[in-house]
Amino acid sequence: MSIDESETQEQSPDELFLTAVLFESALAVIAIVLGWALGPSARDLVPELHADQIWPILTGLGQGLLAAVPIVIVIELIRHIPWEPIRELERLTEQGMVKSLLELTPWELIVISICAGIGEELLFRGWMMYWLADGMKLVAPEVPSQSLLMIALVVSSLVFGFFHPITRLYVVLAALMGVYFGLLVIWTGNLLVPITAHAAYDAAQLLLTKREVQHENGAAEE
Repeated sequence: MSIDESETQEQSPDELFLTAVLFESALAVIAIVLGWALGPSARDLVPELHADQIWPILTGLGQGLLAAVPIVIVIELIRHIPWEPIRELERLTEQGMVKSLLELTPWELIVISICAGIGEELLFRGWMMYWLADGMKLVAPEVPSQSLLMIALVVSSLVFGFFHPITRLYVVLAALMGVYFGLLVIWTGNLLVPITAHAAYDAAQLLLTKREVQHENGAAEE
């Protein structure tokens, strides 16, 4: 999430929760409006809630949960590498927005994660990636559509990375995750898969980090 650090330091937990939810929800609204005004519509990649769409919905949720497992494991392994940029990321739990977020309840963190998954995936994978591919197709119609989609995947993932300017390493990791989430929707044709994977990953990381911080604080008090 890209919420101004100076604002979060002055906000109470309730205010921070509301700010985060509204911010991520606004991204979803922006994606829908851009899809309506410029096309393509991210909503076309999400199964509608009808009786005959139950299986795509359940499949998308299941695939998304499974897809979150590898990135949770990889990030947990990366966190144990003795490298200063990684230590810099770890120290974020002691200050600013991350510290404030970890003061929220588990359920609040889960709600924020769901909103982030929906808002950011609708905008970056559901709309931006396909909008870029369509635009390049107009400029270079002789280039295969799949190649243009791969270029759009990389470009939208870079934008996604720079949307998370917490540290340089975080930008790189976010961009790589953007590629992963983009490949999920390209492979499945179901935006619910990266939405679920994104939300599950965010929730897992926030909850695991919150538990670690509480354990460290408890050990320090003893």
